[in-house]
Amino acid sequence: MTRTAPFHPEDAATSAATLHPLRDFAEKLGRELRFEDIRSGAWHARLVTAYVRHYEARRAGTASAVRASETDALIRRASKEAALVGASAAGISTSAAMFTLDTGFVGALVAVPVAGAAMGLDTMLRSLIQARMMCDVASAFGVRIDPDDPWDLLHLNALTSGSETWEDSDHGGAGLVGRMLTEDTEAAERKLGNRLMGEGVLRNLLPFASVLTSSVTSWRHTRRLGEASVAYARYRRALDDAFSAVRAVDARCVELLIEGAWCLFGTDGVLRSEATVMLAHLLRNSPSAARKRLLERLGGDEAQWVERLHEVPEPARDAFLHALEVIAAVDLSMSNAEWLLLRQAAAALNRPLRRERVQALLKQFRTDGVVRAPQGDAFEPREGRMPSSPVAGLGADAHAAPGAMKTAVAFLAGVASGWMARSTVDNSRGAVVSVATAAFGLVAWMRRVIATEREYLSDLVAEARSRANLHQVHSRRAADSGARPVADSREGHA
Repeated sequence: MTRTAPFHPEDAATSAATLHPLRDFAEKLGRELRFEDIRSGAWHARLVTAYVRHYEARRAGTASAVRASETDALIRRASKEAALVGASAAGISTSAAMFTLDTGFVGALVAVPVAGAAMGLDTMLRSLIQARMMCDVASAFGVRIDPDDPWDLLHLNALTSGSETWEDSDHGGAGLVGRMLTEDTEAAERKLGNRLMGEGVLRNLLPFASVLTSSVTSWRHTRRLGEASVAYARYRRALDDAFSAVRAVDARCVELLIEGAWCLFGTDGVLRSEATVMLAHLLRNSPSAARKRLLERLGGDEAQWVERLHEVPEPARDAFLHALEVIAAVDLSMSNAEWLLLRQAAAALNRPLRRERVQALLKQFRTDGVVRAPQGDAFEPREGRMPSSPVAGLGADAHAAPGAMKTAVAFLAGVASGWMARSTVDNSRGAVVSVATAAFGLVAWMRRVIATEREYLSDLVAEARSRANLHQVHSRRAADSGARPVADSREGHA
């Protein structure tokens, strides 16, 4: 993990009204982010870590105003913001390209750095928007992200962006989970940061077309990451509750339950991104000896796991079977392979498996996103369940930092486009004509400015050349005047 300053609990006591959200986060980000991090690729991990700390400090002691079943609104908002930022950056890079074509090398000295800064800012702003979205989703499910080590968010982003990929020798995902736990974390973070920055440059290279492709790509990537975040938060909340119930009865069963999660998640052949990160999270929080044993058994025969279920103590079997039912239903579907494996596990535990109970779990996950504690069980539910208060709306989310996300570019673009649409545009044809007129006017203005600056630059060059020639003339005269007395003295001696 990239080394960062530790999170101080006193930060959480700071009132949200005492500091402006944008200034507060900017100060924290300034302490975390360095120019060297942008070059090495570590910028993404530092940026996400700084934002998670800022988010957790602002939301301390408050509950999310969004329910787990209403997280789609968070994804839509983040996708729209990412698309707007992408379109703005593509517009700047397109303008820079046209400016360079009109002015040549002199204009390129200004346009190229501006375009590069716009591309980099686009990638960083999109990462911030996605980090806020992921934190909001986790908060809606009652899942807390470690502000000093947002390992889950970084690896989920790496899997959805393609920075971490499957290999032929992964045995259904066991190899990928093992690499996530054993690889150099900082190297993986730098790889992700470099990949995201490279994608940001590529989608803004083509003038004019990049305005569309950049916005659509940003929207799609943010949407895909948001859906994976919702799925992971649902997995995390459900499995945290189920594992806590089993651990409260007999902690020795947790190792077998993790292996059961692997078997149920892998019945379809390939692990999903959220299931992969969830398994890695469970193994990462296990003791080193248990983690080593589990990594050796992952990808093994399911029949051996079913045979070991006879070792589960009698008092823990009800909680253990319920946890397996939750694991099978958390992906919102129930395949025949999962049902068959559940039946074998229930038979080994000598407990009845009721189809209506599993269907009830599926219905709760689909409608509420979370599952209520089963009635009549002897184990205790997890503390701090989701509040049942009515939703106050997205605008009531006090811990979100709209100032950090609503950038000046997006705000000015929205105000300007709205004003132009209302005051000068009557129909779609008029809108196109108005935009084209404004573009031609901008190009004409830039040409006038460049012509003026070029004339001024020509005058400077001419004056410098004149002074240089004059200096050379004076130097020759001084040399000639110094050489004549020497020649005259030699003639006198002769």
